[in-house]
Amino acid sequence: MRRVLFLISMTMIALFLVACDEAVIQNVNNETNNDVQENNNGTSEDANHIENNLGTNETSNDDEKIEGNEEELELVSKENNDEPIINEMGDTVHFNDLHITLNDAYLSEGGEWETPFNDYYLILDLSIENTADEPKNVSTLLQMSVVDDENYSYDITIFTETKGSLDGEIGPGRTTRGEVAFDVDSSSYYEFVYEDPFRAGQAIWRFEAN
Repeated sequence: MRRVLFLISMTMIALFLVACDEAVIQNVNNETNNDVQENNNGTSEDANHIENNLGTNETSNDDEKIEGNEEELELVSKENNDEPIINEMGDTVHFNDLHITLNDAYLSEGGEWETPFNDYYLILDLSIENTADEPKNVSTLLQMSVVDDENYSYDITIFTETKGSLDGEIGPGRTTRGEVAFDVDSSSYYEFVYEDPFRAGQAIWRFEAN
């Protein structure tokens, strides 16, 4: 009996330690724009550097004080920037070697044989690309949810009119596309949340659906 309890305890500790690991999340669209902006600013930064070197020692000391204050402000900004980035429709987000894109979202009242328990079926059209050198697995049930404007959360539901499937293994360099459905109440906007149940961090898209 003690051995069984010991094994259970060790398993729970292992899962807790794994869950403490943070997911790598980055908006691919913003990353590309930042790279272009850095390249465009390269020449002006070099010119500013030369201009600063031509100043007097007194000016250099003042610049050092200003730079020190800017570094302190930057550190404070990074410490306070704990809230997740809210992405938009069409954005591609890098999430642990997966590039996830929310292509489209629309509402459905169902059909003759299928009607939602709440107000609508919310249908999301998603693309997932595996950028790693090894296969990756996706579970829509464990990794995807939707939140409305009143902070109510909804899990995946079954709706036979959705196209494609996102569940299962995605090979290296491969992209899969499919639709997922959620049974939701009417809302001014929705948030799609993608996460790894064994890691901290969420990728979030906010959008309106008609």
